[in-house]
Amino acid sequence: MPKPRSPLPRRRFLAVSATALLGLGAAAAPAAARARRVPAPEAEVNAGSMVMALTFDDGPSPQYTPQVLDVLRAHSVHATFFVCGDNVGLYPDVVRRIAAEGHSLGNHTWSHPHLSDLSAADVRDQMQRTQDAVTKTGVRAPVLFRAPYGDFADASLAVCADLGLRPISWSVDPTDWANPGTGTIADRVVAGAATGAIVLNHDGTEGGDDDPAPGSGGDRSQTVAALKNYLPRLIDAGYTFTTPDAHPPGRSGVTPQAPAGR
Repeated sequence: MPKPRSPLPRRRFLAVSATALLGLGAAAAPAAARARRVPAPEAEVNAGSMVMALTFDDGPSPQYTPQVLDVLRAHSVHATFFVCGDNVGLYPDVVRRIAAEGHSLGNHTWSHPHLSDLSAADVRDQMQRTQDAVTKTGVRAPVLFRAPYGDFADASLAVCADLGLRPISWSVDPTDWANPGTGTIADRVVAGAATGAIVLNHDGTEGGDDDPAPGSGGDRSQTVAALKNYLPRLIDAGYTFTTPDAHPPGRSGVTPQAPAGR
């Protein structure tokens, strides 16, 4: 994932209807839609003591996602894969394997844009197309959403409300996408480990106009190697792992913590 162009400001999300945020006019909306509240991104998983969540963004990748799945299977751990719709269409078999092995799928938009740069209609298209791409593989539609770059534009939260999606942020970012070194990635994850932590990793690349071969570009070998390193360390320390969709919402907030070690 490319480095965000600038730090994202902390946003205050108001409990308003999805229709109002999209500027469609609450008066014309059905009562049920007016009553639907816009969720705030969750930065922690609410699953009890010593429970964490591992997440992987920007896939599926035909090269690295299967390697990640192999490591997770070896340790009987389930994770969440936030997939880009353009990659889903290219590698549906990988999507089916993710689901078949008991992992959760999340929506990560179609082509990984900065959502704050898009119109409300284009944000909806990015999210809806990805929902449709996943269901086309024969897998249940995602119930989780993560905005690229953590850029949870108001319009995306409104669409989450409309589509029944829960927006998921993170609390531990080892910046694995920058390839800082296997040991550095692993140590940052271990240093950030805590009850409720949501760890951000990357198993693919986002596709889009700057990636002519979606899912195949980007070296994620350090991510895989780091997972092999830190996962048994965390298990030995007493941590277990879950997926956010298996539990009620955790702590909300869209400002991720800085990578451990910085």
